[in-house]
Amino acid sequence: MALPRKGGDAAGQAADNPGPLCQSLGVRPLPPPSPRPFTIAIDDARRRGAALCLHGYTGTPYEVRVLANDLAATLDLATHAPLLPGHGDDPAVLNAVRAEDWLDAALAAWDHLDVIDPPLPDGTPRPRVLVGSSMGGLLALQLCLRRRVDVLVLLAPALRLTDAATIGVAAMALGLWRARAFLPKESPGGDVLADDAQRNNPTYKVLPTRGLTELLRLQFMTERRLSEVTTPICLFHGDADHTITPSSSRIIARRVSSPIVEHHRLKRTQHLVGLDVDRDVVSRLGCQFVARALAAPEHRAP
Repeated sequence: MALPRKGGDAAGQAADNPGPLCQSLGVRPLPPPSPRPFTIAIDDARRRGAALCLHGYTGTPYEVRVLANDLAATLDLATHAPLLPGHGDDPAVLNAVRAEDWLDAALAAWDHLDVIDPPLPDGTPRPRVLVGSSMGGLLALQLCLRRRVDVLVLLAPALRLTDAATIGVAAMALGLWRARAFLPKESPGGDVLADDAQRNNPTYKVLPTRGLTELLRLQFMTERRLSEVTTPICLFHGDADHTITPSSSRIIARRVSSPIVEHHRLKRTQHLVGLDVDRDVVSRLGCQFVARALAAPEHRAP
């Protein structure tokens, strides 16, 4: 895996002024748009652990940039967001990727946290936080089955598509993808209400259809093992999501075996929770949940 440039892309700068909608709601400006992976390093004296942030299907690390910035700035967590296979380049590449490729990349990125936040000299592991947006949420749940994860934050986890989308993807899974390699997106910036996110989000403008069948496989792989997840979990889902049914988060909240589960519904938000009009609320509540979880006795500094 190619390592990202330390510090990422000008985390403290804004892309431009928010559009009229976000201005009227008092939403903070988005960071500069970039599809690249990023790492936010924290010096040894302040660093309290590390977080991995995973983006969704056809997206980029930009989807999780706001929360990643705040995890680093407010909680002193070194933060890493990789670009998953098939993304950030040519949409055709995504049609050749399998679910296992995404999972392998997520596992490699998770293990990379030990580079930016090494274990203590006696081998004691450091606190680890995992954030997943949409398909990244499914990968995050899979990682919880394979690695020690202290805290999990899910943004519109892609467990189940909306009814309309399910019909289309089922047709693709039956072989229709061979006749139609791509489907156009209804909005160039994705399923998001925020006007600045529509303008700046560096997502693919089409949906690679063969890749959608792999997303379907990942859904099946994940849903059948939800009861094995024991990590404290905080879920966010927009009531206005047109891509992933909000019942996905309710199903996860009900089926996991986690000792602590928080589920936040966002009335105005569409699918891209980390970029949409409630992104400041998501970031604030997400950081508060992580802080409480890491304040548990097993994570306190000796």
